[in-house]
Amino acid sequence: MSTPEQSSQGFEMFPWNSHFETGIELIDQQHRKLVAILNRLGRRFTGADDIQFHALLQDLLDYTHYHFSAEEQIWQKHFRGQPLFQGHHQAHELFFQQVQAYWRAEEGGEQDIEGLLDFLTRWLAFHILESDRRMALMVKGLENGLDIEQARSQADDQLSGPVAVMVQALLETYGKLSSNAVELIREKAARQRAEAEVRVLRKQLDHRGAPD
Repeated sequence: MSTPEQSSQGFEMFPWNSHFETGIELIDQQHRKLVAILNRLGRRFTGADDIQFHALLQDLLDYTHYHFSAEEQIWQKHFRGQPLFQGHHQAHELFFQQVQAYWRAEEGGEQDIEGLLDFLTRWLAFHILESDRRMALMVKGLENGLDIEQARSQADDQLSGPVAVMVQALLETYGKLSSNAVELIREKAARQRAEAEVRVLRKQLDHRGAPD
């Protein structure tokens, strides 16, 4: 289900639905904010939002820094010293490095836009659907009295079978949405080039037809 904020703004590259709920309210609220930023970035490149590219990326970097810090406080409480926590932290660091690389790149390059949108969509889908949901399920198990290995095994069971198929299907769906958005960007760029060429041609014809 889409949030009211997203629905009121039209195009959504990453429609929110209940499958993204981790069961930890603070994390779910923050994920919705990240999804809203991604959708706005998509609208920026399909012409539905005029905010500057670097301003949006800066918003994304600022918010993810806040979100990752808050999220890791929750995970650290339960998984301090566990390889699971270290791997999650490293994934956050790699995210920052990748987005910062796009931030430093020249604005508006088609290849950069395509790579950025594809990276953000796939990373965020996997981050929420697989990584964060797994850790949230483990937290629930620990709070119910399981030890770390029992909680891990229970989370693995809950994310296997039909759920694993559903997660993979959603990842593929969001990959396709990203590709469709990129195609819209390409079509827009091609139309703008064609319109510019027509304007130049008209000016040339008008100049030739003007009396001496």
